[in-house]
Amino acid sequence: MRIVVAILIFLAGCGAIGYSYIAAFVQIAAELEATQSVGGAMSIMMETLQRIASGDIPQATGFLYFGALLIAFSFVYLIGKKKTNDR
Repeated sequence: MRIVVAILIFLAGCGAIGYSYIAAFVQIAAELEATQSVGGAMSIMMETLQRIASGDIPQATGFLYFGALLIAFSFVYLIGKKKTNDR
């Protein structure tokens, strides 16, 4: 049961990190769509990839840090042992 809980917490952390990056890409595309009146979806996609390659990535850092915290917690939960009472 302990392994299943640790895997579920790990997957939730990965999902939060994935959501952070997807939200960043959508935000870049929305900014580019608002600034470009002429052009198709291909030019917006290429400009988005160019901005990502240059390092201009806005991130939903709350979800990024929360996902990293969940992943760390899952490893600690899996590796940590219950204290036994010596009495």
